[in-house]
Amino acid sequence: MKLRTMAWATVCTLLFSLSLSFAAGSDEAEQPCQASLDTSNGSDNEENNCPITVGKFSIRGTFSNSNWQASFWAWEPAYYILYVKNQQDGSTINLTGFKVTGTTSRPQYRFTDPDRDVTYIVTFRYSDSDTIRLEIYQKDRASVNELLARESDKLIGGP
Repeated sequence: MKLRTMAWATVCTLLFSLSLSFAAGSDEAEQPCQASLDTSNGSDNEENNCPITVGKFSIRGTFSNSNWQASFWAWEPAYYILYVKNQQDGSTINLTGFKVTGTTSRPQYRFTDPDRDVTYIVTFRYSDSDTIRLEIYQKDRASVNELLARESDKLIGGP
């Protein structure tokens, strides 16, 4: 009887340990994005665990729907450009920045227009290089939250 109790306790301990290891593994996949520019060796090296290009994946390009068109790309390390066109009224804005937030499964690149107190956020998933989410906040209030589909790899409003 004592042997059976010890065996049962061992099985329960193993199952509990396995469940903890799976939980820890999922936490690792869901880390916060962290990005910085390292200039210590005389060159600009971007340290970024949520890059816009990884292997064959790239979110660089132009995305659109009937309301919005947006081009997104890196000009150089830690210098990103977002060009947005309102398809309804034709207005455009070209923003630069390097504020990376979100998580490693859902990175967010944030651009701010300080003159109008407007923040533009581009969110993407590594599982889908053909879709981005464009959010626009005016004074911390969401005014736009739309999915945009890849139009092309070409850029508008830039090189």
